Amino acid sequence: MNTTEDVIYEVLTRVMQDEGLAAIEITDSARLIDDLGLKSLHIARTLALLELELDYDPFGSGTVPITGVQTVRDLCAAYQR
Repeated sequence: MNTTEDVIYEVLTRVMQDEGLAAIEITDSARLIDDLGLKSLHIARTLALLELELDYDPFGSGTVPITGVQTVRDLCAAYQR
């Protein structure tokens, strides 16, 4: 069974591959925009896929402000709350 973190890494990898973004290593400290090269549309797609995979949206419920998510670690923490 995949952990929440595994699912997040898999979805980020899929979005980056589908969008032709540079194949760099995804780490906890990687910044979504500055390091991974994600644009707002990529982040929106990532969040939509995560909601489908995890059946949870921490941002829609107001639990976590999306503006507080800068790194992969922040994204993982949002889904573990």
